[in-house]
Amino acid sequence: MKKLAVLVGLVIVLGLVLFNVPKQMPSLLPVFQLTEKPAVISKGSYGNTITIDLTFGRDDVEKFVTELQAPYPHFFISIEWIERSEEIIEVMKDKNIPISLLGKNGSTYIENPTLFKKEVKQFEQVIGEKPLWFRTIDYEFPIELQKDAWGQEVNLLSSSKYWSNKVPSFEKGDILSIPLHQNERIDIQQLTKIVQSTEMITIEQNIFGLKVKTKTFPN
Repeated sequence: MKKLAVLVGLVIVLGLVLFNVPKQMPSLLPVFQLTEKPAVISKGSYGNTITIDLTFGRDDVEKFVTELQAPYPHFFISIEWIERSEEIIEVMKDKNIPISLLGKNGSTYIENPTLFKKEVKQFEQVIGEKPLWFRTIDYEFPIELQKDAWGQEVNLLSSSKYWSNKVPSFEKGDILSIPLHQNERIDIQQLTKIVQSTEMITIEQNIFGLKVKTKTFPN
């Protein structure tokens, strides 16, 4: 009887193991958090990443985007530009050019506590998913904004280098920001040269040192 009881017990345990296998996680999540608490990332460790802050421009930007070849820079775009430039956004989505959200000045999110959530929702409506990354236009990240971004599962990115006048030199791990605004704007020809001459890796590769699969945008 003891042997029979032990045998039955083993069968029950085996059954529980076999029929309670956890579901596999998807290989690439649309949104993920890189830190265990609210934080702002400004530099990687494994290469160089170019990011472009875009709030202004039409024809020159469209030409630049159309002629871009992989590996691509990472665009941070204001919600206003996104909403008025959906044709260019579609080209970027078709080419799998990475797009994230560029916000207002950091203090604006203290004055208007619901603004961040609103912008994320607007971004999601046009792009089809939440932004993986967010930065403010003045690179100020109040703690209130950090908490809101954490709650929305959006990662915050600053940069280690900012191109304002002369062409910057790279160090390993650098994340370079390039402005394309009405009042502060790098010449598109200069931008094209540095993009073509720089051995770029993605933000995620620069932080983790891993190769990641190309992510396609939903139709």
